[in-house]
Amino acid sequence: MKDEIKPLRIAYVGSAPVASAFRLAGADTHAPAKGEELEAFERARRTADVVLLGNDVAASLPPHALENALVSLAPLVAVIHDSEGAPLPSAADRARRQLGFDQ
Repeated sequence: MKDEIKPLRIAYVGSAPVASAFRLAGADTHAPAKGEELEAFERARRTADVVLLGNDVAASLPPHALENALVSLAPLVAVIHDSEGAPLPSAADRARRQLGFDQ
């Protein structure tokens, strides 16, 4: 009996216009309202093999939640720059936020 190849379940969490494109490609999509980003991210992590995050959602997550997800082996989590999101924060801005200097 041959081993069956199981397709990857891919989820995108980010802005609605970009989510529409990912939905057309067959991904599960979540376009959370402001304040619901963490819940949508955690839901996607529970159900998908690969989670793609729009940079707007990534920037709104608590730093520990994003860092833990990025270093976890499963599911694979990647932050992608989408045209709807805010510019990616610089390394210095990210460090200040993680140290609690900027909220």
